[in-house]
Amino acid sequence: MQNKKYHILFNIVIAFAVTMFFSCNSNTRSSSRYLMSEEAPIAEGFDLNLKYTDSGRLTAILKAPRVFDFTNKSFGYYEFPEGIILDIIDKEGKVSVITSDYAISYQQTGLIDMRGNVDIQTADSTHLQAKQLYWDKSINWVFTDQPYKSYLSDGNINEADGFDANQDFTILNSRINDGVILIED
Repeated sequence: MQNKKYHILFNIVIAFAVTMFFSCNSNTRSSSRYLMSEEAPIAEGFDLNLKYTDSGRLTAILKAPRVFDFTNKSFGYYEFPEGIILDIIDKEGKVSVITSDYAISYQQTGLIDMRGNVDIQTADSTHLQAKQLYWDKSINWVFTDQPYKSYLSDGNINEADGFDANQDFTILNSRINDGVILIED
């Protein structure tokens, strides 16, 4: 009798083990779709409205229709494939607006690289157009080595091969200039 109970229990355990063994099926096709590719972003955002502050004062507002988060990489970054609108606010509350068709923001350096139809409208009505522009948010500096064209509020036009300026555009260093200056008689 004891041997019969042992035999029944043994058969139940074997049946359970065999059932578990055959029910575990490795299907790499269905499980791989849940694995994230190293090339894929870890997040995607829409209609971004990001505010930068310095000592409690609002210094910039970054707006973008779409953003990809690649901060999982060794040199993390955010990519804005549909462009950005960047409002830079000076200490008096005056706003300069920068737009571009594409941008990348690097986390480790605090640098934003804007490309394609970069357009700047400063608070004093200066209009600047460039192919590429960098904004270093850690030191509040804007610069490019690409050609640009600026239209000043007094009607003067300047073309140059690059510039660097503080984000308020009160300091502007331009390189290799060519332009039109209006002079009163």
